[in-house]
Amino acid sequence: MPALRPQPSIPVLLLVKSAYQILWQQRDDALRLGFIPTLVCFGGLLYGRGALTVVLQHWRAGMTSPPPDGVALPVFATLMIVLLAIALAIGNWLRFMLLGPMGAVGLGLAIGRPHVSFLISTVLLVFGASIAFAVLSMPALLLPGVMGHIGIIVVLIAVTVVTVRLSPFVIGQVIAQPMSLQEAWRASRGNGVPLTTALIVVQLPIWIAVSLLNQILYLVGFAAVAPLAMLFITSLFEIAISILQASILAAAFRQMVGIRA
Repeated sequence: MPALRPQPSIPVLLLVKSAYQILWQQRDDALRLGFIPTLVCFGGLLYGRGALTVVLQHWRAGMTSPPPDGVALPVFATLMIVLLAIALAIGNWLRFMLLGPMGAVGLGLAIGRPHVSFLISTVLLVFGASIAFAVLSMPALLLPGVMGHIGIIVVLIAVTVVTVRLSPFVIGQVIAQPMSLQEAWRASRGNGVPLTTALIVVQLPIWIAVSLLNQILYLVGFAAVAPLAMLFITSLFEIAISILQASILAAAFRQMVGIRA
């Protein structure tokens, strides 16, 4: 792999602006590579919508009792299906951005070893981050009131930044340019917070658009008569966010690590 070289801090706003510009300029490629992931995400939400509704109602009620029986497995399966859809969208878009059009041909269904390695690495990284968050949050749960909430937020931010700093490791898998976790950590030195910020900020316009659209559709009664269409719209926006984040990760990887010739 190319020698890892110190890089200046990633320009957050420029990266976010570039992600939207790329999405618009390459909209045809975004549509073809996002088509199957959108359908997979929609299928997952459709499968688990009953269980998700029950969990949401239970959460709104204050979660004073254990969740109802029979919802844990459907919710877990739904999350795994949605994660698979997101991983497929991000993986193919990373290959498209870093390897060129031949890196993700057709609908992006030419699944090979890099895709599998990317998926496994992503799942393991997310699982490890979840375990770290659960363990590190325990002391914060002992703190009273607001201090406990602040402690949990601090732990969440810290774990997220560490996870993002290790993202070059999983990106290297999907473009067949593997690197170790230590190399990924060194390559992202000084860019953990800016990259995390960019990945969050790029979602804000989508969140605002979704919020406004949902309010309009509920007001006019569309959501009540077409719940499946609402699920599809949710899936569409989820994959759009994934592609935007993949553009940011690709640009950051190119700056921090570089592409092997």
